[in-house]
Amino acid sequence: MKHEQEFQPAGVYAGISNAEYHGGAGVSKSGLDQISKSPAHFKQAREEGYTPPTPSQRLGTLAHSYILEHDTFWKSYALPFEAPEGALDTVAEIKEYLRFLGQKIPSSAKKADLLDLVRAADPDVYILDDERAKYAAEVDNREIITAEELEKLEGMRASVMAHPKAGPLLEAGSGVAELSCYWKDPETGVLCRCRPDFWRRDGVIVDLKTARDASPKGFMKSIEGWRYYVQHAFYMDGIEAAQDQSWMTVHDEAGMPAPSAFVFVAVEPFAPYAVGVYHIDPVSIEIGRREYREDLARYAECLETDKWPAYSDRIESISLPEWRLRQEEFEHADEGEIA
Repeated sequence: MKHEQEFQPAGVYAGISNAEYHGGAGVSKSGLDQISKSPAHFKQAREEGYTPPTPSQRLGTLAHSYILEHDTFWKSYALPFEAPEGALDTVAEIKEYLRFLGQKIPSSAKKADLLDLVRAADPDVYILDDERAKYAAEVDNREIITAEELEKLEGMRASVMAHPKAGPLLEAGSGVAELSCYWKDPETGVLCRCRPDFWRRDGVIVDLKTARDASPKGFMKSIEGWRYYVQHAFYMDGIEAAQDQSWMTVHDEAGMPAPSAFVFVAVEPFAPYAVGVYHIDPVSIEIGRREYREDLARYAECLETDKWPAYSDRIESISLPEWRLRQEEFEHADEGEIA
């Protein structure tokens, strides 16, 4: 199956929804992550389309909106549903209430039948499913969050905004959240895209991450495991290219400055909602730049040939991880066992 490049004028756009962006044209950093694993994995992900987020992914999405777009968060989301006191839910509760009302309970009645009976006997009764459906209708198309999610969101936002560096970086009015950038890579001709979390008006790009371990040692593992060093290089190069290639000033709708720095704000999604603020060293950034260029070149070749290979077709030599070999060399250096 050939993956054609869709048309999208280069530039910086405001007002593109999250769904439109992720389902639209261009290869993103997450797409390059799949290419890095193998083009076959990228192709499979594209063909599968939308997959429901995991609970941690969902919380990360909610945190981005709640922290970075707090003023508009409740336009898309609704407060947790609160059940009225005494609302009936289980079959045992419904039967008990019917007995209280003096109603005869058919032995073969299922839950739906029991609910019909209780509604007929007491039109004002609170039934949990009915109340939940009423609330969903009241909030219209807004997504209802849970009480646990709200507690975590409030804790994360309070911790981020109280941090002496993270708070000022994400101060309301100092930048714009979720602008969408598109550009054509000069070397491969591939259409690329990125969506900086928060683009400050002094040029600093701030990326918000939820992390189970936001300590320097813990986040260092995330930088390597999730290829954040690739993201840094890809975003900084891409944002600048999107601005340079914009064919009309209207496509830089926010009038943002050229990117000058890239900073990660990491927050843990559980109390005490610890926060760390990091920038990546130049050597790691250059490694990231080299890797994303390799990924783009491979992606361009796959587009051209319509071949999306997985792993090697050959029998490959393999060994213990490098760290284990170094450990063996160190531990047995005096024994002459490792050359």
